[in-house]
Amino acid sequence: MAEWLILLLLVPAIVVPVVLLVGFAGCDRVFGIQSFPPPPPPPPPILVSAEGKSGSIIHLIWTWTGDPQTLQVFHFVRTDQNGTETPFDAPASSFETDDTGLQPAMTYGYRVQAVLNDGSSTDFSPAPPAPPLPGTTLSLEPTFTQTLTSDGINWQGYTLVQRIEPNRLFRSGTQVLITLHASSMREALVDKIYISKVDPMAPPNQFWQPDAADLTAVYDNPNSPAVVPKNTPQTPPLVVGPVNYNLDRTQPLLIAFEFHAFPLNPTSGLRT
Repeated sequence: MAEWLILLLLVPAIVVPVVLLVGFAGCDRVFGIQSFPPPPPPPPPILVSAEGKSGSIIHLIWTWTGDPQTLQVFHFVRTDQNGTETPFDAPASSFETDDTGLQPAMTYGYRVQAVLNDGSSTDFSPAPPAPPLPGTTLSLEPTFTQTLTSDGINWQGYTLVQRIEPNRLFRSGTQVLITLHASSMREALVDKIYISKVDPMAPPNQFWQPDAADLTAVYDNPNSPAVVPKNTPQTPPLVVGPVNYNLDRTQPLLIAFEFHAFPLNPTSGLRT
């Protein structure tokens, strides 16, 4: 009798776990439960350009197609010519920044990744084993920066003159380097770029009167206009020069741009 009682107690202990095991193993078929792969990781940023802005600054531009709500900061690693790596961050609210405190005429390499709010991070761009994106500081420090606010769409065939007063020319120099950005909608074509100080014999209120003895050509080729690309993050600007020029900071500086008058061959893909 005792043997039957022990057997009666052992049967549920053996059968029940087996039933539960079979039941759970087949629950996806019984209840329609499916397993899904984990979501793909967020994409890395794309480092577009690293452009020397001065003798100590490189301007960085990048893009990112991830969810901005998940982003904490963009993390950069700069590599110098000795292989030394220096990390720094850029805010999540922007897709361009200045890397400052660099050495003139020096090439640096850059990688960037996105750091997310949960503490994770994306892969770097450029992705190893590709080399870091290079950027080189200028060999000279710009004396001044002047920005044209108009888009220049209706300047074809005209000459635009910029006059910079002496109070802007706080530092003299021996070379001129001109960086040109076009409209965000279309490129610009430039036939000539000349610089000069104002003729000392010109009336005080004369806006444009170059000193012929001081007139210097930065670019002069109407048969092959300089193409200024559209100002998009994917397109670097046109840099013209440097040319030798002894700046006289006591006189206003004149910069003249002559824009191409007619469209080029439509097959070239360029418009004016």
